Amino acid sequence: MATTLRDLLDDPALDLSLLVDGDLDRPIRWVHVSELADASPYLDGNELILTTGIWRQRGTEALDFVRALETKSVAGLGYGLLDPCDSVPHGLVRACRDEGVPLVLVPTETPFIAISQRFVERLHNKREGDLRASLAFMSDLIASADSPDPATGLKAVARILHRETGHGAWIADGSGRLLAHTGRMPDRDYLQTVVQNMRVHPNSNGSVRALRNGSRITALIGLAMDETGILAQARLEASVPVVGLVLARERTIRETERRLAGELVSLILARQEQAAAARMTSYGLNPHKPNVAIVAAVADAETALGDAERWLDAEGLNGVVTLRASQLHLIIEDSATTSHADAYASTLVRAVTATAAGVGTLAPDIRGLRKSLVQARQACELGVRRGGGTVVSQQLAGRHSLLLALQDQDVLDSFRDALLAPLEDYDAKHSGDLVPTLRAFLTSGGKWQQTADHLNVHVNTLRHRLARVEEITGRRLDDTSDRVGLWLALETLRSET
Repeated sequence: MATTLRDLLDDPALDLSLLVDGDLDRPIRWVHVSELADASPYLDGNELILTTGIWRQRGTEALDFVRALETKSVAGLGYGLLDPCDSVPHGLVRACRDEGVPLVLVPTETPFIAISQRFVERLHNKREGDLRASLAFMSDLIASADSPDPATGLKAVARILHRETGHGAWIADGSGRLLAHTGRMPDRDYLQTVVQNMRVHPNSNGSVRALRNGSRITALIGLAMDETGILAQARLEASVPVVGLVLARERTIRETERRLAGELVSLILARQEQAAAARMTSYGLNPHKPNVAIVAAVADAETALGDAERWLDAEGLNGVVTLRASQLHLIIEDSATTSHADAYASTLVRAVTATAAGVGTLAPDIRGLRKSLVQARQACELGVRRGGGTVVSQQLAGRHSLLLALQDQDVLDSFRDALLAPLEDYDAKHSGDLVPTLRAFLTSGGKWQQTADHLNVHVNTLRHRLARVEEITGRRLDDTSDRVGLWLALETLRSET
C-alpha cells in the first residue's frame, strides 16, 4: 500500500505529533522541503511539505502560506522546530484548521532527512512487495497452465484471479459456455450477453477480457465486478495468454484423442482386431468385455462432437467418440447382461441435437464390435429415413442393407463396378441420367408412369433410357434376378460411406 501521513505518525522512530487532524489516509506522493512563501508552482499534489517557518521572517502570513499549499491539495504539512523551546505558531495551526490541511509537529530530534528516508524506504518496500506479488502471481498462473488436466488448469486460473482481486472470476468459451468459475456462478443469459457485446464492442467491458483467434472469440475471462481498478485490470490482462495456453493444450490433447478414436473405429471396421484391441486398452476400454456401438446423425458436426465428449463425462460412461462424415460413432463399455445402449442413445440424441441415432447389438468382446458398429450405422440411416428418433439393431433384422454393410468393401466395390461402372461412364461422357433413372425405376417397383412422373419426363423417354441401360449392362429389367442385382449394386453406393 502507499505511504500515508498516518503511517508516518505511527512510526515511533520519527516521533511526530498530530496538531491538526484531517485526511490522514491520503497516499503521499512525495516528501518535499520548502521555505518558499509560495511553493505551489513546484508541486504536483499529494506531497507532504516540511518547513521550519523561515518564510515567516520574510513577512509571509501563515494563512497565505497554507492557502498556496491547499491549491495543490497537499497531503499534509510538517512543521519542524529549530529549538526545543520553540513552539508552532498559533496562526499556522489556525490556518491549517481553517483550510483543512493536516499539520504535524516535527521535533528537533527528528531531522527532515529522516522523514524523507523513511518515506523512500517504505516506497521501495512497497514496490519490491508489488514486484514480489506480481512474480508470485505470474508463477502461480504459469503453474496452472502446466496442469496435466486443462479443466483443472482453468479452475486454478479462476481461483488465482479471485485471490488477487477479491472478486469472483469466471472463464467461458467463445459461445458463452462456462468453463470455470469462483464465487457465484454467472448466469448463462449474462454470459451470452457478454459474448454478443464483446463481438460488437471489443473494448467496452473493463471487467472482461476476450481471447481471440482473428475476429473470432475463443474464450472470455471476467471478474464479478462492474468497475475494475488498475491492479485488477493488470491481473486480467496477464491471465489472457495463460488461458490461451491452457486452451491450446486442451485443443491439442482433444485433437490427438479424436484422431486416435477415429483410427480405432477404422481398425475395427477393417477387421484389424489385434491392433484395435491395443488401441482400446489405451482408452481404458477392455477389448475382452462387452462393448456396444452407437451412431448418431448430426447437422453441426464439430459442435456435436464436443457435446458428445462432454456427454460421456457427464454420464460417467467409459467410451470413445469420433466423427465420420456427418455421423458420430461411439463405442461404450457396457457390462450389463442386456445392453443399456438404447437408453444411452436417447439421452445422446438430446445432448448433441442429433437427427437420429442407431444402436448396435451388445458385442461380448472385440470380435463382435464390427458387427455392432455396422448395425448401428445402418440403424441410424433407417432412423434418418423415418424422420428421426432412435433405432435399435433388432429392427434391422432381415434388411438387405445390413447384409451389404457386413461384406468386405473390396468385394462390394467389384460387384458394383461390374454392373454400374459402364452406366456411370456413359453418364459422364454424354451428360446422361441413366443411373438416377435406373434407381427411380427400381424404387417405384417397376412402375413406368410413376417413374416418368417422378423424373418429369415422357414415358417414351423413360423407355428409351431403360433400353439403353439394358443394352449397356447386358441385364434385363423384366428379369427378377437382374433387377435384384442392379438394385443391390445401387445400394452399395449408400453403404460405402
